[in-house]
Amino acid sequence: MESRLTPQEVESRLRRVLGTATPVPAPDRPAEPVMPSFGSQAQWAAYGYHVVRRWLSAVATGRHRAHLSADEIDELAVETTARALNSFRDQARQPIAEPRAAAPELKTAFLTECVRHLPYAHRNRLHTAEHVPFVEFENTDEADLVGMLWGRATTDQAEALRHVACGQDEDVDTDEVVALTPLAIRAAALRYPEAVDPASIG
Repeated sequence: MESRLTPQEVESRLRRVLGTATPVPAPDRPAEPVMPSFGSQAQWAAYGYHVVRRWLSAVATGRHRAHLSADEIDELAVETTARALNSFRDQARQPIAEPRAAAPELKTAFLTECVRHLPYAHRNRLHTAEHVPFVEFENTDEADLVGMLWGRATTDQAEALRHVACGQDEDVDTDEVVALTPLAIRAAALRYPEAVDPASIG
């Protein structure tokens, strides 16, 4: 599956999702604390997009697959990464290095946020594009992309993560993605059980 989005295009789409406005504090209120430098946001956007796209491409192949088109995978990858960037940035307590220079622990923390937001992004797509009510969404197995990803990442199907064709993601270390994915899923289930049902990774 060919990746049609360059890092610049990913960043442009993320900006549209995130918005670029910076809130100005009211005159009678103290300014918010200055957040640590996140000059590497574009690099993390590209990294997250390629990893999430690889995840979704893996769960969209093989038996018991999710029925996702290439366009849907792109849309989900962009929205999931945008949401993850927001929460990852908000949790930062020090300047964030570029992904290629980041420790595995930092990458795992970012991918944990991606796992956390994947169900929300999927819910938003179903609700807005297909007009599926939220209650109906919550009662369907189709929504459990994280559970499907866990199955791909922790069984003999893990090779799907290695061999899925994601186009221009040569900067993403495949072995590292395979190693960090189950760690991120488990961390998300423990930290955000309201988003990632621990039962789905039983």
